[in-house]
Amino acid sequence: MGDYTGEEQKIGVWRRSTLTWGFWWRTLTTLGLYWLVLWRRNQITVTTHRVMQRRGNVLGGSETAISIENITDISLSTPPLGAIFGYGDIRVQSAGADTAEISFQGLGRVKKLRDVLFDLKDGKIGAATKEVMDKD
Repeated sequence: MGDYTGEEQKIGVWRRSTLTWGFWWRTLTTLGLYWLVLWRRNQITVTTHRVMQRRGNVLGGSETAISIENITDISLSTPPLGAIFGYGDIRVQSAGADTAEISFQGLGRVKKLRDVLFDLKDGKIGAATKEVMDKD
């Protein structure tokens, strides 16, 4: 037998394999809960009269709405991966507000949302606008 009287040293670390059925079942269940609880309850909706942001989780939520004619500033921020995969951050501010009232990070098709808001603000699109969003 060897001499084990010296200082203790780490030899290795073993973890549960990611190749097991149990690992993937837990992973997919977690992603499913994320989709059900967070993704579906956090959104921005644009109508011909207003832009609304709904934020929510399991316990509750809130909604903020800004009239299209009261929008004074729309700012975008796109991280490097967002430029590749088509997502970014948006902030919408209305008249009389010091900070953005609507703010969403990691929003898909963020540039399309900005363009639609500008077109609504400029009066370029009206009641028959569902086709505008369906094209993308």
